[in-house]
Amino acid sequence: MSAVPCVGCGWCCLSDQCRESHILHGYRKRCPELYWGEAEARYKCRLAEDPEQGERYRYLLGVGEGCCAKLNSWRDEVKYRG
Repeated sequence: MSAVPCVGCGWCCLSDQCRESHILHGYRKRCPELYWGEAEARYKCRLAEDPEQGERYRYLLGVGEGCCAKLNSWRDEVKYRG
């Protein structure tokens, strides 16, 4: 299954905390690095936006590689999910 562009629905980060977040924060029900970007109306990652380590985190997290869950219904309705 090939990847499609990420729409920022938050499914991957809300369903499973990434390894990098585990290392930094321990297990959490919700990653403290994930936030809803009001202006863009999509979920975003503070790790990927870090001015000093962002490039490293983007590589480790696969940012820009696309979404491998293209049949996920969240992609059709990107919204804040609490």
